[in-house]
Amino acid sequence: MDNKKLKDLLEHHHTWPCVYTFKFIVPISSGPDLEKVLKGHEILKKNSKKGNYLSVTAKKTMNSSEEVMDVYAAVSQIKGVISL
Repeated sequence: MDNKKLKDLLEHHHTWPCVYTFKFIVPISSGPDLEKVLKGHEILKKNSKKGNYLSVTAKKTMNSSEEVMDVYAAVSQIKGVISL
């Protein structure tokens, strides 16, 4: 999804500031990298059945759509991450 479309969707569906929920799946080896990016977020983690992947739900009060997009941009640099 391009940045303009994402920003428009965020602006349409949220009133800032608000608690925003992020969801990601990463290989177990990339879990620490994801946790560094999500420092300060309330985080819930769950290992996959075989233990190869980590499901992460993170919540934090965000002040704008730009802040949300910054988190997604930082997370996208992590090897193997899937944003849900």
